[in-house]
Amino acid sequence: MSHEAPETLRPVIRRIRDAFDEDLERVRGFLRTPSISYTGEGIQETAEQVAGFIRELGGEARVVPTEGHPIVSGRLDQGAPKSVLVYGMYDVMPADEPNWSSDPWGAEIRDLPKLGRSIIGRGAVNTKGPLAAFFRAVARYQEAAGRLPVNLLFAIEGEEEMGSRHFVPFVEDHLEELKEADAVLFPFFSEDEEGVPSLTLGTKGILYFELEARGGDWGGPTERGIHGSYNAWVANPAWRLVKALGTLVDADEKILVDGFFEGQEPLPPRELEVLRRQVESGLLDERPFMEFDHVRRFKGGLRGFELWKRLFSQPQLNIDGIVGGYVGEGTKTLLPHRALAKVDVRTVPRMDPTRVVEAIRHHLDRHGFADVEMRVLNKYPWSKVSLDEHAVQAMLGTYQVMGRTPQIWPLNPGSAPYYVFERILGVPYVTGGLGHGSRQHSTDEYCTVAGVLDFEISLVRWFHAYAALAEGRATVEELGWREEGPA
Repeated sequence: MSHEAPETLRPVIRRIRDAFDEDLERVRGFLRTPSISYTGEGIQETAEQVAGFIRELGGEARVVPTEGHPIVSGRLDQGAPKSVLVYGMYDVMPADEPNWSSDPWGAEIRDLPKLGRSIIGRGAVNTKGPLAAFFRAVARYQEAAGRLPVNLLFAIEGEEEMGSRHFVPFVEDHLEELKEADAVLFPFFSEDEEGVPSLTLGTKGILYFELEARGGDWGGPTERGIHGSYNAWVANPAWRLVKALGTLVDADEKILVDGFFEGQEPLPPRELEVLRRQVESGLLDERPFMEFDHVRRFKGGLRGFELWKRLFSQPQLNIDGIVGGYVGEGTKTLLPHRALAKVDVRTVPRMDPTRVVEAIRHHLDRHGFADVEMRVLNKYPWSKVSLDEHAVQAMLGTYQVMGRTPQIWPLNPGSAPYYVFERILGVPYVTGGLGHGSRQHSTDEYCTVAGVLDFEISLVRWFHAYAALAEGRATVEELGWREEGPA
C-alpha cells in the first residue's frame, strides 16, 4: 500500500513539517495554564484561550456560561458541503500526585526510555495536548490549501473530568445549530506504547457513586471518632462498609447483584469475528499492557481472545478508593464514626444505568445494609457507532495509509458522553488521530514529540478522506485501504 499523500495534501503536510517547531511550542504553552475541573483553577482563562484558537482560524467563538464551567462554542465556515462537529475538553485533573520528575505545569521536554523526546505535563495526553495540536493542524491546512474540505462546529467543554455535568443542557439549548453536523470528531492520540493505534466503535457507560457507613441506630459512634479501645463495646463503621462492599462480589470479583446485568447484549457477530481475527494475528496482544502497567495476572487467569472479549463485552464494578479513620504516619488508635468508598460501574449495551442503581440499592437493603448511604455522583449510558460510518472508515484508512494497522475495539473500556451525539444529535462520531501519550490522571503524564507531528498529519489526512467519502467522491476501495483491518 502506498503511503504517498494525495497531490492536494502534499503542500499541507510539507507546511506542517516545516512549521512543527513553532506548533510544538504552542502546544507546550497551552499546557502551562492549569485548568483543573475540581478546583476551577485556570478554567475561565483556558476557555478564553480555546475561543482565541478558533478566532485565530477565522472562525466565530463564544465562551458560553453554564451552571458549572463554561463551554466553548464556535464555527468555522469553509463553504464546504459537509460539516464536522469538533468535540473536546479543556479541563484536566489535579496534579497533586507525588514524585513528578518535573513541574506538572512546566511542559518540559524529556527523553523517556523507549519513547524518545516527550512533553511531561498534566493534560499532555488527556486532552489539552491533542486539542492544541488539532488547532495547529487546521491552521497549517488553511495556510497551505486556503481552506479545509469541511466546515467545523465546536463544542469544547470544561467539565469532562467531572462527568460532563452541563454538556447535555448545552447541546439541548444549541440543538438546531449542532444538528448541522454530519459527523463528530474527538481529536485524541490513539497509539499505544508499541505504536499501534486503536479505533473504538463506541464507549461504555458510567455510573459513579459513593457508599458511606456512619454510626447510628445499628451501632458505631455518631458524632466523631473515639478511642480505638472502645471497639470492645462499640461497632466500627469501617468494618460495616467493608462488609457491605463484600456482598457485591465474590472472592473472584464476580458481581453478585441481582438485576445488575439486566439488558446486557453480547458483541455483534461481525465485531466478534474482527476481534478474533485481530487476536489470532497478534495485533491484539495483552503483553505490552502487562509490562507497562505492571500487571502479573488477569482475572480468572484469562489470556488471548477470551480476555479481550471480556474487556469489550462485560460491565465492571470497581472500588476507586476507601477512606475512614486514621491513615496518617505512625500510629493512632481510633474508632471512626464514618467510612466512605468511591465506586464506579461501567455499563455495556443495552444496560440501563438507572436500573443498575436500583439493583445495587435493593441488594444492599436485602443484605441488611439499608443504613449504608448511596450517593450517585455521575451517570450516563453507553454508546455505539457502526464500523461502516464514513467518519470511522476515514480514520481507519488514515491509519493504514500512514503505515499502521489499527486495532478495532468494539467498545472503549472507559467512558465518554458520546450518547449525546448518537441519541440527541443523531450523528455518527469517531475518536482518533495518530500520536502516543499515557499516564493520564497520574504522575508524569506525557505525550511524545514525534507523536504530536504524526497526529497533525493524520488529522489533515482524515479531513481529506472523510470529505471524499461523505460527498461520494470516492469509495473505500478507491482510497486504497482494507475495510476491516487485518485479513
